[in-house]
Amino acid sequence: MSVLLSVALLLTGHGLQFTLLPLQAHALGWSSDLIGITGAAYYLGFVLGCVFIPRIIRNVGHIRTFTVLISVACISVVIAESLPHWGVWCLVRFASGCAMAGIYTIVESWLNERVARQTRGAILGVYTTVSLAAMAAGQLLVGWSTLPFGILFSLAIVFIVVATIPIGLTTQAPPTPPQDVHFHWHTVYQASQVGVVCAALSGVVVGLTWSMGAVYAVKTIGSVEAGSNFVLFSLLGGFMAQLPAGRLSDYLDRRFVILVLAALGCVGVAVALANTTDSATAIYSAAFLCGAAAMPLYSICVAHANDNEHGNFLEIASGMLVANALGAIIGPIAYAILGRFTSAAYMLVVGAAFAACLLWTLYRVLVHRVDRSYYEPYQPLPKTTTNAIPLDPRVDPNDLLEHTGVAIDPDLSDTTTG
Repeated sequence: MSVLLSVALLLTGHGLQFTLLPLQAHALGWSSDLIGITGAAYYLGFVLGCVFIPRIIRNVGHIRTFTVLISVACISVVIAESLPHWGVWCLVRFASGCAMAGIYTIVESWLNERVARQTRGAILGVYTTVSLAAMAAGQLLVGWSTLPFGILFSLAIVFIVVATIPIGLTTQAPPTPPQDVHFHWHTVYQASQVGVVCAALSGVVVGLTWSMGAVYAVKTIGSVEAGSNFVLFSLLGGFMAQLPAGRLSDYLDRRFVILVLAALGCVGVAVALANTTDSATAIYSAAFLCGAAAMPLYSICVAHANDNEHGNFLEIASGMLVANALGAIIGPIAYAILGRFTSAAYMLVVGAAFAACLLWTLYRVLVHRVDRSYYEPYQPLPKTTTNAIPLDPRVDPNDLLEHTGVAIDPDLSDTTTG
């Protein structure tokens, strides 16, 4: 499928530059707190892009918007590589976050239009797998090559630009314009107090991993390739834990699985903090364990809230996604503040997030009994935009029509506007 090919190319380049930027900032001698704030600027741009880019798409169309956003993403990389000024980087990373939010929105809208209801779960699984694999491929280009940063930045731009070709040449009609994000915090929080809090705490860890994980590994181990390897092991941990943790949550109270994942993350942090010899094995093991703990949390939190809310899936999943994105903003900022006082700031922030997740979930287990009168099996959800949510087979077509005005034909691979 042309859309999935575009996703693979785009995220290979995006994953490459996402690791290169903090490594380049570290090579320029910037302090860790300044690098962390540039990461927070990216996630702030991403959140605002999810809110405002759909309106632009409705005004000028999918392909025009896609082309402009790809240009913005590429220009952001070029400016960041050629103008090493912290204020400039905050602006271009903010712009990059907005652009990537819009690009995800367009890609996911296209997938929604072309997928029959019966195959949504399979396509969502393929989309999630392709996304993680492409991001991991970007890490391999950093860690396993001897190319200078300038060439690697150019490769990132090439992958991002080439991603426009499959969509640009498609003969399919543009999809229905995406909808704005609609949810009520009270509804989401009442559906799952564990889910909202732990989705946000998962965002703290994952956001900090992308913003500062590479720099942390380089400082600790002392080699440039350690940065990309650290992120790669985090991705591998998340990839390997997604389905086992999710399927286990189908048979147990999902909060017990969240407890196990939070405890696993605490073990990973303990491994890193106990590493007094700066061992690469210990740091990579910590990355793997923390990734395995943090990355499945979001999908399990969504599933738990959906169990309680009797199928109001679109609103619940939208709220969880925003909570996760806000956590991704808070993580780098917390690191920037704590980093002024200790060199162990990275793992202390990650450890605090996992510990808070563990304690809050344990408290809720003790004070609140869950009745799973409504239940839908676990499905991995990518942490991108709300336009990926309708791909989930748990979405009720009537709920989708009510919230977005889009009706799903259960037999055909297209949609109509209600």
